[in-house]
Amino acid sequence: MLGGCGDDGGRTSDSGTATMATTSPPGPTTTGEASTDAPTTTEAPTGTAGETMTGTTDPGTTGTVTTDPGTATEPGVNQPPVWESEPVPEIVIEELFQSNFAPGQIFLASSRTDEIRVYDGNSLAFIQAFTHPAFSEVDSDLYTYGPNGASFNSRGNLVVAGYSSFVEFSDYGVEYAVYPKVASEATENVIFDPRGNLYTTTATGGTDKLNQYDAMDYAFAQQIPLPPGAGQLTGITFDGKGRLYLASQTDNTIHVADFADFDQFPWIGTLSGAGNPGNFEGLQFNANGELVAAAGDLVRYDVATAEKLGTFDQPNDAFPVPLRVDNEGNIYTSDYENGGGTLPADIFKFAPDGQPLTSANDPGLFGPFGLAISGTVLAGDPPVSWFYQLVASDPDGDPLTYALVSGPPDMLLDPVSNVLSWSVTSEDIGEHPVVLSVDDGNGGVTEQMFLLVVVST
Repeated sequence: MLGGCGDDGGRTSDSGTATMATTSPPGPTTTGEASTDAPTTTEAPTGTAGETMTGTTDPGTTGTVTTDPGTATEPGVNQPPVWESEPVPEIVIEELFQSNFAPGQIFLASSRTDEIRVYDGNSLAFIQAFTHPAFSEVDSDLYTYGPNGASFNSRGNLVVAGYSSFVEFSDYGVEYAVYPKVASEATENVIFDPRGNLYTTTATGGTDKLNQYDAMDYAFAQQIPLPPGAGQLTGITFDGKGRLYLASQTDNTIHVADFADFDQFPWIGTLSGAGNPGNFEGLQFNANGELVAAAGDLVRYDVATAEKLGTFDQPNDAFPVPLRVDNEGNIYTSDYENGGGTLPADIFKFAPDGQPLTSANDPGLFGPFGLAISGTVLAGDPPVSWFYQLVASDPDGDPLTYALVSGPPDMLLDPVSNVLSWSVTSEDIGEHPVVLSVDDGNGGVTEQMFLLVVVST
């Protein structure tokens, strides 16, 4: 039985907080929806807050309000709406943790040689290796006793699961701290939640545990009850929206838990592994919000519909186990050669759409379990919430419908409150064009275009 290290939601690196403020006139009252004329398409331009343009456009996510009656300048001629609100176009992410590890490097736990091996994220060329006494406390070349799951925490340090303890590295081979595990056993996976709590899965030897450790000192907090039928646990990840995904080999199923307080984890759904060429190993969300699972091939799932979307892989990647995604959406995995990890392993890099980019064989890598990428956003990185209350008026007193025409993929417009929101992490640093529209239902459409900039201090 193999076990893999997937991530959480994919996302590891600097965490931080932001301060945002938005102001606007008091919002109008909510009424029913209004109809629109035949739409035309408008491209999403860049611009500054407050830039407007009249015309017609297809509505995206919409909300409808009624404005106070106005007087048209020419009787019988419809007047377009006027934007009254403007966004604060900059989000500042503060207090980013600084890491001693160069960004964009791949860290693989070589479980049979008791090492962490480091590679260039572009070429996959080997850079260096380091170890720790905790990885060889049992004199054996079995993967059970070597380093297994690995992930970067909110300090930017690398945390690796040994047989009886977790080792935190502040630099290449430099111990920051060692934390005892609740029991000496092989740990398949290591991830963190938004509060910094540590989670592990176990499978080897039939232990079948999903454990949670406290964020402060990684002291054992609880063994989370499993859903019926789950066992031989491998991959685990968070989706950034309050759900946990757990790979179970016993029933060939990914189990989904919904949670709010990181204390109770009610199991609410499943994703089937039927038809996959292998057992579930690592889990990770890709740049398109799809769940990618290592299961003989790399399998894509739509978690909203629980549908399998397709697969991708390289011909010589027969046993993919660990799985991670970098900030650009590139996907990395490593092959647990011959199913036992007793041959030198291959490393693979795929583009966000699953196209192969490069691969390499490392003669020193045996039994790859944990895989971590330096400088990427933590699965448990708490997002910073940004809000913008949309307000417009209409000279004719027509009911208004707001729409998000274009913007970041996970930006949302509430159709009731007409509040635009976006959850931002350090992965979103950069410029993001946004286009909004307001429609009076009688052919009058006014767009607002601005460039939302996410920066760090």
